[in-house]
Amino acid sequence: MADFDSTRILIYAFSYAEQLLEEVSYLRYSAERSLCFLWDLRDPSVRMIAITSEPVDPYTLDYHFRDVFRFDDRMIESARERLTLLTPDAHRPGPLDDQVLGDGRLVEALRSAAQDSAHTTIVHFMASDSLDTLAREVGAGLEEGHQEFVNRWGSKSGGKQILVTAHVEVPDGSFEELHSEEPVIQQVARLATGPLQARHAMVKLSASTYAASIGNVLIDCDKFAGTGDLLAAAEVIRMPAEAFYRELAEGGAIVEEFVENITSSPSGLGHIGADGTVKVVASHDQVLSGGQYWGCRFPAEERWRPAIGDAVSRTGAVLARLGHRGTFGIDFVVAGDRGPLAVEINLRKVGPSHALRYAEALVGREVGDDGLLRRGDGQPMCYVHGRLHEPEALGRLDPRTAVERLRAEGLLYREDKGEGVALHVLGALTACGFVELTALAPTFEAADAYIKAAEASLMGDAARA
Repeated sequence: MADFDSTRILIYAFSYAEQLLEEVSYLRYSAERSLCFLWDLRDPSVRMIAITSEPVDPYTLDYHFRDVFRFDDRMIESARERLTLLTPDAHRPGPLDDQVLGDGRLVEALRSAAQDSAHTTIVHFMASDSLDTLAREVGAGLEEGHQEFVNRWGSKSGGKQILVTAHVEVPDGSFEELHSEEPVIQQVARLATGPLQARHAMVKLSASTYAASIGNVLIDCDKFAGTGDLLAAAEVIRMPAEAFYRELAEGGAIVEEFVENITSSPSGLGHIGADGTVKVVASHDQVLSGGQYWGCRFPAEERWRPAIGDAVSRTGAVLARLGHRGTFGIDFVVAGDRGPLAVEINLRKVGPSHALRYAEALVGREVGDDGLLRRGDGQPMCYVHGRLHEPEALGRLDPRTAVERLRAEGLLYREDKGEGVALHVLGALTACGFVELTALAPTFEAADAYIKAAEASLMGDAARA
């Protein structure tokens, strides 16, 4: 008889392009986002194994149990007995999943755990070849599906084809995957001279490993018309020309209209169950910095929520027919009376995923069918999630100091008030000067005030200078 009904192996690995992993130092610590799933330890039949790139600070774990999940002493004792924290022996740059697969000690520990459980699932951020192999070796299922599917349908080309098939509005441009400069040039010229007369065109490297705008090249159509030189007309490119042409030849790219004068960037989050049932989970307004996700606001603007929900539902139906199971997200843009226009599908947990999970744990309820998160008294809640990256100021803090500072100033989330701030990725404070914050309150104004006050508190003297 199995010792546990369910074992969940948490591996929040980022299998992004190597350039992204090199540029963003705190991604190594972002595996701590998986701690939001420890809320499931309230079920005594569940065991969890959390694997992080760096050891989890003991205070960080206690903060999650007591302040985020509000476990009492008995529940904490039980949770600790059913939780194993593991870290790969190798301390080198690179995706966490690769490090786990290359660590024989860890693989054997996971295989042994799977044998003691009726059901074992790897809870991961995104699919990868390494996780596919690991799942086979230890005898576990995968929450977010397999890399072969993501390679095809999670690419920029595959994703746009799915959106078109689902009759979701998208920016002008084909989903045809192009592998050389000449057809890219032809598509840029078509967009510039077409009915919309696009001022800019976006060339997107198609591979699913490109995210956070790395792999996107913004072309000035007027400059291109004058020079005929594709990359000389690039206003934004974040890789050397030789790397771009190599990736273009190997993985292809799509070309689409760059939507001007964007006023908001909402996103929709969906989930496809084992039986193919599609659930619209939530919608957010994304906060972008330099084209990269930097936070979110929940819920999304009310007038766009029905269209977002409908797009998520129809897209999920297409994905389900193709065989996808697990999480998916859609990024949209709104520009004047155009929108929401879907610009990308992500076949993985998206940026707001862990913020939503934390918010639901703090409130003690999941988002309802109406797309709103409500406290026990029925009060709808808003939350604002953001990132703070200030190495000089935050590098002087450790997890205990940061949390207790907010507690002393009355900013930490309190169940009796039903509002306040939660902190995530605390392990990146000292090493990278990075932390994430989520503020919950009945209004956006109150949540914004909490975020600003918490940031000022964490910055300390630097904020007052």
